[in-house]
Amino acid sequence: MSPIFNGVCDGSAPNCSFQVNGTTYDYGYYLVDCIYPEFVVFVKTLTCPGDPKRINYKMYQEKARKDVERAFGVLKKRWRILQHSARPRSVEKLSCIMYACIILHNMILEDEHKIICQFQPNDNASSSAPIPPSSIPWCARRRTIRDNQKQRELAMI
Repeated sequence: MSPIFNGVCDGSAPNCSFQVNGTTYDYGYYLVDCIYPEFVVFVKTLTCPGDPKRINYKMYQEKARKDVERAFGVLKKRWRILQHSARPRSVEKLSCIMYACIILHNMILEDEHKIICQFQPNDNASSSAPIPPSSIPWCARRRTIRDNQKQRELAMI
């Protein structure tokens, strides 16, 4: 029921494909815990890593998830509007609220001289281009995202 993948399915999302060790990955990935379904775009923590490489991977993934959770915790502590349920709001309104809270938080840090780095107006982030509409229909893309078999294959790598 979530509209989170609608942009990917209808071809309007930025192209997030990349290649690692000769394998091409078509979608952006989300770091999640065990409560999420087994979609190919959800990267879950390994439950029983055996070798040092997998243990290291698990440690870094958990650190990244913890950093994101901590950042949202800081914002929720400062901005009461983020402490309430988001269901009655539209995605556009939620996006505006989050951007406003993040910008205000950064302005406060700058005013208190606690900023980590200065803003560089000429420093452009890498631009993202929308995925060109292809012949793959919406349902087929949605099916690709929800591919449980591919998720299991990625976990085995």
